[in-house]
Amino acid sequence: MSEETQVADTEKDAEKPELKDAKNVVPTADAAPAAEAAPAAEVAAEAEPTEEAPLRIRAKRQWVNLRGNSLDARVGDDLVGTMGNDLRAYVGKPRAAVLASVPEAPADVVEAIRRDLADVGFRVHQLVLPSGPEASSTAALEAVYEGLAEVGVTGDDVAVAVGGVRALSTASFACRTWCGGLTLAQVPLDPTTALLAGVTPLALDLPGADQMVTQDGSARYVYCDLDVVDATRTDEAALLARALFVTSAMADSDKSFGRLFDRANDIAALDRATICDQMVDCMKSRGKVISSTSVAVRQSIGYGTTFVRALRPLVGEGVPSSTLLAEAMRFSARLSVAQGGLSVDDMLTQDELLDRLGLGYVECAVDPTAMAAALKAERFRRSNKFMLELPRSLGRVRLAAVEDDQLAEHTAAWCSSR
Repeated sequence: MSEETQVADTEKDAEKPELKDAKNVVPTADAAPAAEAAPAAEVAAEAEPTEEAPLRIRAKRQWVNLRGNSLDARVGDDLVGTMGNDLRAYVGKPRAAVLASVPEAPADVVEAIRRDLADVGFRVHQLVLPSGPEASSTAALEAVYEGLAEVGVTGDDVAVAVGGVRALSTASFACRTWCGGLTLAQVPLDPTTALLAGVTPLALDLPGADQMVTQDGSARYVYCDLDVVDATRTDEAALLARALFVTSAMADSDKSFGRLFDRANDIAALDRATICDQMVDCMKSRGKVISSTSVAVRQSIGYGTTFVRALRPLVGEGVPSSTLLAEAMRFSARLSVAQGGLSVDDMLTQDELLDRLGLGYVECAVDPTAMAAALKAERFRRSNKFMLELPRSLGRVRLAAVEDDQLAEHTAAWCSSR
């Protein structure tokens, strides 16, 4: 699969206006006060701090391997409003285009996409995507199907979805199954969505059975505009993306882990170019893992997810998912060291990376017996064997059986350290 990357460039500074030639100006009495005031104004201007405009990142393009197809992922600045020509070239003759967005999507972003599609000849039909926790339900999927049926799109048309990870995952499921496959372009609104929705979309929820209806990624394009996702944000969406950087690198290879380790300080310092590079690298890593011909390798994409799903009911919604995922990696690494699978040095290296990225610790009290029971119950929902995703080295994660006494020992140690 070909791979194209572009190096980040900065825009040229705007040309400064030329100064007038002061030698040809004849001073007058009326002009004297202005001449005297000029130096003072210059001093004030020099004293006043000026903020430099953020570097503009030229779009980096990466073909990401998926199971059965590939994803054209683009990360950079000024991507919104540039997808019309891509979609027209892909379908040949533009006909209908569905522009589906969540209610909270920025109106200017949606309008720019609408105009771009209309300018290249598409008849644009706008739909509202379900939003919030219910967006992953089968009811939300049915609502998307009804919307597609109402506008009358076919498998020869295109769809553009704008939203968060739940909405885009549901749109991915709908487009994959609509008329044998509807071409989908995604515009994520946050960094976590950019990493997940195109390559590894969330599973759908059933009543009493969350995340059980799994799916493969089916989007054709992802346009991750750094201004739209706000690459320099520091909220939970950004922290969860950092945790996903680590889990993806740990599942991919030691080289991927090494690149992330070298970039960690710049990512924490909110360097836009470095964040852009790592987002591209992370999507590539996740695609490589889930498209592997080895079942054992594909299973490693779930590194830490069992822990997160099991602990969520015990710690409540007040603990961020990024913190739970970081704790999952710390817990799994220590369990692997006890089994002789991971070296202590590698465990400490992962710990240092998590700390560099600012990923915190769970501080609430958890009962160790309840924790062990929750971990076993979560695994037995999806498998007849109790196996956890454990790192065997930096860049290699595998499912491994865990004995009851070993699990009890480590859950007790983890809970006592809170």
